[in-house]
Amino acid sequence: MCSIDFLFLWGIMRKKCAIFICGLIFVFACGSWKITTYTSSVLCAIENGIEPGKVKLVFGDDGIFDLTFGIKVFRGRIYLTDNALKRLQVFARDGSLELFIGPKGSALPKSSDVRSSYFNFSVMGNLVIDSKDRLYVQNRIVPSESSGSDELDFSPSYILAFDKSGALQYTLGRHGAPNIPFDFIESIEVDRSDRLFVVSRKFNNWTVSRFHEQKLTFSESFSNSNFVDQEHDKTNEGKIDCIKILSDGEDFLISVAYYHGLRFKYRKIYHYSIKDRKITRTLVDLPDPKNEIFAVVEDSQLYLWNVEERRTRFMVLNFSGNIDHNILLKFDERRYFYQDILLDDSAAFYSFRVNKNNVEVLEWK
Repeated sequence: MCSIDFLFLWGIMRKKCAIFICGLIFVFACGSWKITTYTSSVLCAIENGIEPGKVKLVFGDDGIFDLTFGIKVFRGRIYLTDNALKRLQVFARDGSLELFIGPKGSALPKSSDVRSSYFNFSVMGNLVIDSKDRLYVQNRIVPSESSGSDELDFSPSYILAFDKSGALQYTLGRHGAPNIPFDFIESIEVDRSDRLFVVSRKFNNWTVSRFHEQKLTFSESFSNSNFVDQEHDKTNEGKIDCIKILSDGEDFLISVAYYHGLRFKYRKIYHYSIKDRKITRTLVDLPDPKNEIFAVVEDSQLYLWNVEERRTRFMVLNFSGNIDHNILLKFDERRYFYQDILLDDSAAFYSFRVNKNNVEVLEWK
């Protein structure tokens, strides 16, 4: 009788344990698929125009919008590179102008609060700001006045370093000295020690360069041919699609998409150690081609984005490859000439949208 009771009670205990474990799995699974929805509010609107404090919006004869400017948000300021007017402007959150760098002859406001300097830009590209508010600006070399926009995009570049007052400090080339330009620049970043990273490429070869002030301290190149994978009896060829620098300045991530012929198979993200000068591990495998790296946050999370209609979803993965949560940005149903999403230095989301008469900058929470 006692043995029967014992077996009966043991059976109940096993069932309860199984239910408890299933409950834990359910809780953690639900946590992994938790979706946080962000909504937006307009910070400011930068008007269409040629006066300082405005942006030149370019429309073709057919009414199609031509994106000739770039926007970046950093420490609550809005940085705007305007290639139609060859100038760079810095705005406060409310849209008031704080800094103007552009060609001579510009009619600057009389307000003494607006800092200004003069420089003749070519075609501006990427822009990054360090902890001392020094601006690093990609300045493309224009081959000829008749070159099309695609050719301009892939033209070589130098990096211009301006101080917080807008005065040019120095120019950087591939080896530090500005005698040899960079190939096509994919991105520029600054680490926590204010070292500048330039990610450039030429055809299938990518190069990561690190600079301290004007001195080149690290350079390494990668080719698509370095990434070939065997999957059973098939050979999958890798194609580098982006390189992301970690803020410690000692590591970076290489995202490689693998194809068998023209068919996408999977994506792998590798961790590269500058100290060891080698790939140390595969960080994560991604089977879905839509899951592309948008950003790396706090050297511990990957933001992978997926755009579907008017919804932009970010899957947040930790460096163990597990899903922490998801972020959903819901855009309104109105159509704009152009929209883009930004992430500032504190991992806060911003965006901007182009109307006929202005550019609205939005904050997401």
